[in-house]
Amino acid sequence: MRFSDFWKQEKHSLETSNSDSSQQLDLFKKAEIAHRKRSTGATVFRRFTGSIDANGGDADAIRDSIQAETEELFDCDVAELYRLTGGTPNDRSTLPSIVQDTYMANETLASFELERMEGTIGGESQEEVNDKIVGSVRQTSRETRRNWLLW
Repeated sequence: MRFSDFWKQEKHSLETSNSDSSQQLDLFKKAEIAHRKRSTGATVFRRFTGSIDANGGDADAIRDSIQAETEELFDCDVAELYRLTGGTPNDRSTLPSIVQDTYMANETLASFELERMEGTIGGESQEEVNDKIVGSVRQTSRETRRNWLLW
C-alpha cells in the first residue's frame, strides 16, 4: 500500500485520535519537570543531521538523505508529501503526527546506523562520501517501511 492510499483512508481517524492535546500538555509539563532532556522531532533531526556531518557529509548529503528517506517511507518526494498532507513546506510541525512519528523513528534508526559507521565512510570525492551516506539512509528507510509501517 502506498502512503497516499493509507492517508486517504485513515486521515480522519488519525487526526481525531491525536486531538486530545490537554492530556499531551500535562505529559509535557511533567516531562519538563524531570531532569532528563526530552526528545522531540527537532532533537531527533539535529542528531540525524549531526551524524551525517560526523561522517563527512555536507548540505547536499543532508538534502539528498531527506529526499531518499521520504521516497522510501512515503512513495513520494518531499514537496509532494507536504501537498498531500496539507503541511507548510519546510515546517515538519505542520505535518500530520503519523508522518512526524515516522520521520522520528526512521531518523533515530538512521542515526544509530550512521554513528556505527562513523570513521569508516571514505571516498575519493565529496560526492562519493555523500552517496555512501545517502545509500545508508535509503537502506535504513527501506527496512523501516518494510518492517514497521502500516502502508
